[in-house]
Amino acid sequence: MHGPWEVRVHRVHAAAGTPVREGGWAVADDDGPPEGRSGPGWAVARRADGLTSALVGLHGWGDGPGTVVSAAGTNAYGQHSATPVLEGRTPPGGRESLLVTLVLLSGDPDTPHTGASASVDADGDVRIRFPDGTRESVRRGETPYGRPR
Repeated sequence: MHGPWEVRVHRVHAAAGTPVREGGWAVADDDGPPEGRSGPGWAVARRADGLTSALVGLHGWGDGPGTVVSAAGTNAYGQHSATPVLEGRTPPGGRESLLVTLVLLSGDPDTPHTGASASVDADGDVRIRFPDGTRESVRRGETPYGRPR
């Protein structure tokens, strides 16, 4: 976590072609459905008052399109809800898949969800750059809090 941003790192051990799915934070409203927008590797859901949930694939998601899943009558916080989602498949070869995702939840609609990046070194350590330029790393075999798994 850093400010309104969260980075999720998943190491997936599954057969090649296994479906994978990542969901962001749902936003809900009684007044009407939240707006949804998406493109290759990203999705955004926004309420009329500016509450914004975004999901951006930083590593391992490929160019698959993001989507926004809308629902009615399923969220305790409002009649209408929308959740940004990324979907993909594990790569061929049966090796470990590494998925890195930026997640945003902010009441400020101008909070950026672009400009973040992630890189993975030969040891499997993940280096993250948040949209504001702050850098963090997640070492292979450690939780985000620095303790071994």
